[in-house]
Amino acid sequence: MIYSTLQTLDKDWNIDDEPAYWQGVIDDPSYYATYKDVEYCLNNPQFFDIQFIDRISCTYVQLPQFERCWSRPHMEQKDLVDCWNHGHNVIINNFDQIDRKRQQICQSVEETFPPIRASMHIYAGTRDCKSFRIHEDHANNFILQIDGETHWRVYNNRASNLVNELPGWNLKHEDLDCKIDVILKPGDMLYIPARCYHQAQPDGRRLSVSIPMQHGFPNLKHRDRKWYEIL
Repeated sequence: MIYSTLQTLDKDWNIDDEPAYWQGVIDDPSYYATYKDVEYCLNNPQFFDIQFIDRISCTYVQLPQFERCWSRPHMEQKDLVDCWNHGHNVIINNFDQIDRKRQQICQSVEETFPPIRASMHIYAGTRDCKSFRIHEDHANNFILQIDGETHWRVYNNRASNLVNELPGWNLKHEDLDCKIDVILKPGDMLYIPARCYHQAQPDGRRLSVSIPMQHGFPNLKHRDRKWYEIL
């Protein structure tokens, strides 16, 4: 589905790498993620990279990890669900590992843009949350709003690849040139170029999918997304 959506976008990637917003281009947002998927991840923390952001302080919630029988350390399901019920913002990295369907979504993105390596993350919560401050990422990113609404700002300003240490966490809205200021609703999609400053401000229950696309990392191995049957 993402492949057909990308083909219909009014954007020439050869000459246009500006931030972009498309309204209602995702026909079936639930195809990409559901709250049941979130529930599954929180109940199986051994399979995913899960983090919570405190909805008030905007800092990572430090949850203990425990040694397990014949397994790597991971957090307790109850601790994760309690964080969710308290309204903290959850980030589930490597969500594409949940099943073949999500693997195929990432594969279609990689086939559309052959130089990149894609992943899929979840951002979700039940209440308003400060979420991240203004920041930038090394990856290009598609943001798909699945449920609820989120206030997004994307700026024309980008951090240079010539520097590593950045003052981005101290930047304010008035310091930057805002390109997109929009309330993202189910079916909407954003494109955020690499190292482009942006900020999400969730308001109430919401669920979104992030598809980061990394490039320029020669040692980044392509993920084999084929399904191999055993004999």
